[in-house]
Amino acid sequence: MKAKLDEWNDELGELEAKLEAASDATKTKLAPHLAKIRDARDATIAKLGEIKESGEASWDSFESEAEHLWKTFKQSVNYFKSQL
Repeated sequence: MKAKLDEWNDELGELEAKLEAASDATKTKLAPHLAKIRDARDATIAKLGEIKESGEASWDSFESEAEHLWKTFKQSVNYFKSQL
């Protein structure tokens, strides 16, 4: 999971750099989407912290949730990239 989070952070950094170079209109349009991507990443990090504290029993439920979050993140990133 740590590797996935590192990948998210790398992709998020790339998106932020691309948005910085975009026009003002594009920045205005896509800023809320970038915020949603950050929120998804932050929620996953928080959930992972909860799992570390609660032990292995919670891992199974988290694994399913993490897969959903990963898919949502990728869809958001792909949409964001398509709009740049």
